[in-house]
Amino acid sequence: MKILLLISFVTIAAVGHGQERYPFEKFQTIKITEFKDWKVFEKPDRTHFTQTIPNFFSDTDTLTIQLTSFKAKWDSSYIRLFRNKEQIQKIFEPMFFIDTNVLSDSVRTLDVNGDNLADVKLLIPYMGNGLASLNQRVIYLFQKDGGLFTKISYLDKMGAHTVERDFDGDNIFEILTMTLRDYESHNYWTFNIYNFKDGELVNQNARFDYPIMIQYLYRENYKVTDKISPLKMKAFGDVRPKEYSRE
Repeated sequence: MKILLLISFVTIAAVGHGQERYPFEKFQTIKITEFKDWKVFEKPDRTHFTQTIPNFFSDTDTLTIQLTSFKAKWDSSYIRLFRNKEQIQKIFEPMFFIDTNVLSDSVRTLDVNGDNLADVKLLIPYMGNGLASLNQRVIYLFQKDGGLFTKISYLDKMGAHTVERDFDGDNIFEILTMTLRDYESHNYWTFNIYNFKDGELVNQNARFDYPIMIQYLYRENYKVTDKISPLKMKAFGDVRPKEYSRE
């Protein structure tokens, strides 16, 4: 058995990226606490990645997250959740967890939907080349009354959009996704907006005049394209994020 111990946690308030670039970067960002104290347990047929979050629940109980992947199954993993030392949930996740991907990022706690219950977020990159190297799996564990969780995960890209933002000042933070779409021989980064409501991600494009599309160029570009009308952009909206999974 091998145990790998990384650095402890730090609390931060995400306040944007300085100079505004994308249109959504002007909106209030969510406050998060980060934990990066992963322990790795190697077994002959599987690997466990374990992170404990102290004082997670309102009564000071800890939450431990254990990600488990099986070496013979590249698309089947499990997320086990423990309150103190008692397992409270076992959740399926359709991806493979490996050391370099899990350990490269932290576990985040945050309150996405403004219900005063802490949620959990993981960003886990995939292996890939070129633009595929931007692929990552976003995993949310939304806490419910009673201390259990709804898991929602999907395929996304790395970028400034992965920070939740409050578009309308209601203390409920919007979730952005970014996909690459093609139209008339050009490629466009396409941003959709969602809220977590009634146990699902619900598209909010109509409320905020999204999606927006920004042409992919071989240089920095943050301007919403004028090659596609706002009305036409609506045809590129996604009801759900790519490779959406809920449990």
